[in-house]
Amino acid sequence: MSILSFDTAFERKVEEIGGVTASVCYQCGTCTASCPLGVQVRKILRDIQLGATNDAVNDQSVWGCATCKLCELQCPRGVNITDLLHSIRILAFEARKAPPKLEQALWGIYEQGNPYGGKKGDRGKWAEGLNVPVASKQQTKFVLYAGCASSFDPRLQNIARSVVEVLQKARADISILGENESCCGDVVYQIGEEGFLEELVEKNIKTFNESGVETLVTISPHCLNMFKNVYPHYGKMPRVVHYTEILSEFIDRGDLKPDKISEGDGEEIRSTYHDPCYLGRYYGIYEEPRKILESIPGIELTEMPDNKENALCCGGGGGQMFNENGNTTRSSHERASQAASTNSSLLATSCPYCVQNFEDAMKTKGLKLEVRDVSELLNRSLNRNGSMV
Repeated sequence: MSILSFDTAFERKVEEIGGVTASVCYQCGTCTASCPLGVQVRKILRDIQLGATNDAVNDQSVWGCATCKLCELQCPRGVNITDLLHSIRILAFEARKAPPKLEQALWGIYEQGNPYGGKKGDRGKWAEGLNVPVASKQQTKFVLYAGCASSFDPRLQNIARSVVEVLQKARADISILGENESCCGDVVYQIGEEGFLEELVEKNIKTFNESGVETLVTISPHCLNMFKNVYPHYGKMPRVVHYTEILSEFIDRGDLKPDKISEGDGEEIRSTYHDPCYLGRYYGIYEEPRKILESIPGIELTEMPDNKENALCCGGGGGQMFNENGNTTRSSHERASQAASTNSSLLATSCPYCVQNFEDAMKTKGLKLEVRDVSELLNRSLNRNGSMV
């Protein structure tokens, strides 16, 4: 049994780190009840309020949070829960209480610039054959930031290639960073390693500025959040957008005109769409991905029971793609079942983590839904190769 130690200054310290308050929480338990991963959020918040330093810092459940913000949506007091839990993670990392798997990912970023075990020099290999230039000091309209997942995971590389090909078809002035690209630092941020985060962010900002980028286009919503929410604290950033925002604009202007796609037998594709937490609840980007899907002839879009701000998390945020922390609850499984309940044959989304988790969930649960990123579907329709076979 652990010995409780109460520190009246602990709550103030946590609030100072996170820039938010915990005192307004009145322990209704709505946060815990709404958590798709079963994290005992109320207990963690109570430990902060009581100043139970040892309990809060040693509580491994804080590492099980996917930072999806569903609890904040439900909270009747408007508590910034994810920021408070992040403050605990910073203190826990300082006390060397971080999970070994996350520390391993951290070392991968430190040594090779990514948590996937890929070699730094292989960062740009996903773009071979695309004839896309590497950004230089000359002004470039769009620079695509591929991100670690889409650079090194063989399945997800097709998403990066699809985004480039679609932008090329729109005749956009597009370049990439190639070997000059490094991890956005999301995992570093999630683990609470403040010193290394500052070093990594400042280096990346310098790279962006030297590339002459006007608009930085991201594939991962998690990279989007880092660049829009974290990086501005360290230096001036260019305009940052998610790729669905740009492609939606091109479709509105008529620069992209999708052709029909269909099932192998020529039938219309019944599709549903999953809202990534970091794209939706963090930045309110709900309509752009749907506009892209609805612009593709042959796709019939059907909504899941929980959609937009109420969408269930895939379980990949908050470092969970590299940790999992022993969570027995797989929110991706429940979400996959929701997708199946729409009688769709296709689950579309716009986040690499979601694609990974849902493809795994479909196999585990024996569901026959194809999982595709929105960019892959749009690119297929623009290739005049409409069959989904």
